[in-house]
Amino acid sequence: MRIKAYGIKQKAGKAEPFFYERNVGDNEVGVKILYCAIARGDTQFINNDWGDTKFPLVPGHEIVGIIEEIGSHVSTLKVGDRVGVGYQQEACFECAFCKSGNEQFCAQQKVIGVHCFGGLAEHIVVDNRFAFKLPLTLHPAKSVPLLSSGLTVYSGIVRAELPANSVVAVLGAGGLGHLAIQFLNKMGHKVYALSHSPGKKEMINQLGAEFILSSNSESLSALDRKFDFIISTLNVDYDPDAFLKMLKPQGKFCVVASPLTKQPISIGLLYDYAQRSIYGNYVGSRRNMSDMLDFSEKHNIESEVDIMPLHKVNEAIERVREGKVKIRLVLEN
Repeated sequence: MRIKAYGIKQKAGKAEPFFYERNVGDNEVGVKILYCAIARGDTQFINNDWGDTKFPLVPGHEIVGIIEEIGSHVSTLKVGDRVGVGYQQEACFECAFCKSGNEQFCAQQKVIGVHCFGGLAEHIVVDNRFAFKLPLTLHPAKSVPLLSSGLTVYSGIVRAELPANSVVAVLGAGGLGHLAIQFLNKMGHKVYALSHSPGKKEMINQLGAEFILSSNSESLSALDRKFDFIISTLNVDYDPDAFLKMLKPQGKFCVVASPLTKQPISIGLLYDYAQRSIYGNYVGSRRNMSDMLDFSEKHNIESEVDIMPLHKVNEAIERVREGKVKIRLVLEN
């Protein structure tokens, strides 16, 4: 298959028409791409902010499409199925992590941007075990951000094993945060969202959370030892200590995004009459993905998106870089 894509040839470069050859292997499927998101993470790959980008780069790690070709060993998918594809493309399925259902930690995994090409293209070829049937009741464009952002926050929340009716907080109400609010609300928890944007108050309330202005120091000081769980979706510099203080004893702080600079914490806040814990979350397993999509279908969880045509890819990238997207931007092929 000769695939037409948009590639970035060098750090911080422009997207240009790019072609590459890719066969559909025995365990793979060829997918015609309908929609692909451009997220802040994609712009960071373009800038090589983490130092592991492989150029030429075809970004785009949240994809919805239709299967056009299947390999000879594929039995659970068929031509015409609508599927979602996320950040991870392959795993060995032989190591201890894979055998325990944690393929996202496989040392031989392949992910978009580092090992393989992504969704800013007309087609993509992927191991069928990382192509997930998309529930027909979910809107194909509005469900695109579920495939990485949704998976990441959902699996991070599930890992916390929260008791019923927990009091929880979401830091940030962007692409990751607005999905975390919906998941936590539909799980039956009391949700607060801390954001520096007063303009997001109405949206946050509609999603099922109480808005707290994070730039108001008086509001924050009243939240000490209030929450059972906090999930941080912040990718700008912040003071983790201010939020660790908000956790109850045995409270949990989950990090699913990070600034590019180191953020210091006071270790004493973890044991200060509290036994608090911090953990990070990296995407999720295939089981997490299936469960998340089922949960999203049951509770009608989708993302607010701006849609642009694929050929305006460079304009879209600049809009994301400049923060001129309300929640998420999706390109339509």
